[in-house]
Amino acid sequence: MTSDTLLLQLLEDMPTAALLVTLERRILYANPAAEKLLQQTDSELCDKILPLQLTEDALLGNTGQLELPNGKQLPVRHFNVPTVWHGNTVRMVHLEDVSAVQGLQQQLSDLVNYDSLTGLPNRGLLEDRLKQAFSFGQRNKGVLAVVFFDLDGFKPINDTLGHELGDRLLKQVVERLRSYIRPSDTLARLGGDEFVLILPDLSHIGDAAAVTERMLQSVAEPFELDSNELHISASAGIATTELYDEDPLQLIRQADMAMFEAKRRGRNQYQWFDQSLDTRTVKSLKIRNALQSGIEQKQFELHYQPQFDLHNNDVVGVESLVRWNHPTMGMISPAEFIQIAENTGEIVRLGRWILRRACKDFVQLKQQMPNKATVSVNISAIQLLRHEFVDEVAQALRESGLDARHLVLEMTESVLVEYPQLISEKLAKLNQLGVKLALDDFGTGYSSLSYLKDLPVSWVKIDRSFITELTHDSRDAAITEGIISMAHHLQLEVMAEGVETTAQRDYLRRSGCDAMQGFLMAKPMPKPQLDKFLSQYQASISTDEPSSEATVMIVDDEENVNKSLRRLLMRDGYHILTANSANEAFDLLAQHNVDVVISDHRMPQMQGVEFLTHVRSMYPNTQRIVLTAYQDEEALARALNEGEVFRFLTKPWDDETIRQSVRAALQG
Repeated sequence: MTSDTLLLQLLEDMPTAALLVTLERRILYANPAAEKLLQQTDSELCDKILPLQLTEDALLGNTGQLELPNGKQLPVRHFNVPTVWHGNTVRMVHLEDVSAVQGLQQQLSDLVNYDSLTGLPNRGLLEDRLKQAFSFGQRNKGVLAVVFFDLDGFKPINDTLGHELGDRLLKQVVERLRSYIRPSDTLARLGGDEFVLILPDLSHIGDAAAVTERMLQSVAEPFELDSNELHISASAGIATTELYDEDPLQLIRQADMAMFEAKRRGRNQYQWFDQSLDTRTVKSLKIRNALQSGIEQKQFELHYQPQFDLHNNDVVGVESLVRWNHPTMGMISPAEFIQIAENTGEIVRLGRWILRRACKDFVQLKQQMPNKATVSVNISAIQLLRHEFVDEVAQALRESGLDARHLVLEMTESVLVEYPQLISEKLAKLNQLGVKLALDDFGTGYSSLSYLKDLPVSWVKIDRSFITELTHDSRDAAITEGIISMAHHLQLEVMAEGVETTAQRDYLRRSGCDAMQGFLMAKPMPKPQLDKFLSQYQASISTDEPSSEATVMIVDDEENVNKSLRRLLMRDGYHILTANSANEAFDLLAQHNVDVVISDHRMPQMQGVEFLTHVRSMYPNTQRIVLTAYQDEEALARALNEGEVFRFLTKPWDDETIRQSVRAALQG
């Protein structure tokens, strides 16, 4: 048997694809395995040029592509060795189909670099793309922006309607976001409902805002899934660089901080990163890291703010307020550490200490206070939801010897909304202990009347946001009076927070509010200072006797007008008040029972008709007269027709006309 015949027999029996080709790669022979692999017969393959680069050092194999008759590309690994065929030097080429291997490699790459649900790049690939964009920007000096997105309202949908529907919703969100990006941009999913967008080579930072705005608007449009119309939104943070002098991954962290600021400001919007956010974040991290040791090392202390009966100015209780005196950071505000304590769970230990300390301190403090005086302690949802909380309250009362009727636990409306059934059961048990319950910051949350009707609440506390402009804003006054009236009809007592002026105090007293606390009467203070305050305050209780004279108030920014009218009207025996502005007049109205107001129309801060419109809303029994040098103004005529003013008079005035108008106003 010749060597050619032996070689041919060997090739025929080989299970792998093999070809004999000339040194110019012209095919001379293809074995059956090669015919099957290449989907062509030996005769069809002969004389064709093999489109692979054959090198002498290819014993370990090279890879390439072969085109099949159906037009598809077949990835192969090949290696060749020289041999002799019919007396000529040829190459024997072995072919191996590696499409399955490459497919597995691609799948592995996808698993490593892409999110399995959305097909978007994951964190690892995102960081690689960001570094590439950073290098590109350093060379080309364009603007690089990173946008961090977080969906608003996705978790309730996912929890309520199921994860399968939630996953489909995420896919639709991705489709919308993708429609706004360029081929050079990268949109990645970090996990959950968080996404990051890399925008390289921008002409201006405003381009990032424009793209982000369109994306947010798109996400806010309703989604249709299984006959459900779903509404969500997104919050976004934008960080940019033009200098490329920082760690590329820092942009993601900065955009993340800006996104949380967008959520803090109301969601469904974007915010730019600025250095103040970084400063706040660093401080938050310091506080988070120091909380545990702060509790263990007893760095916290309680201050107490007295609460006063508005009917007789007596001290009726105190609210305990925690303070953190850190050895290096100094006094840290509760606004800075309470939320962090709740997020980390440290609020449980801290809250337990506050409760025990407040009960123990008040056993001594109440000896200088009325028999019904109470100490208020703020509790968070995390504390209230704990199975052991009611037992912890009972234990604090037992260890301190404080009667339960002297303890008030304050909670916000949001606590009741999130876990109504569980909270209702806990409150019922606390009520059985004899503890009183107060609804704090009332009016700023959901303000559901069912809470007041069904739950064992004793006190409603009006939030300070309604008190600040109470005497100057008829809307705040109306809300405050409405809360007081509603609470009293439900047999609840009302306390106002943040009272800082005598005008606010007097208005609340006239509106029937039961109690108050605020800087007007006393600031929060440590226990030793409170002891001294209580011992000195007992003799300072006083009440003002109301005047039996009719009271007329003159409001004009010209002092000579006020003096002239004051002299004129004092002849008729009226008690005269004067003010140079609307704000000053509001304060006087809150402190005095004013029968008639005479106001100039053209004044700074607020026009006379607008001022008297507020007076009518807040003090409907007070008659209102406009005094003006402008007789042809439509606003005056409209105010007269609509009953906002009783009468309007002109400057210069006639003395007798003024006196007659006041008498007529008093007669009603």
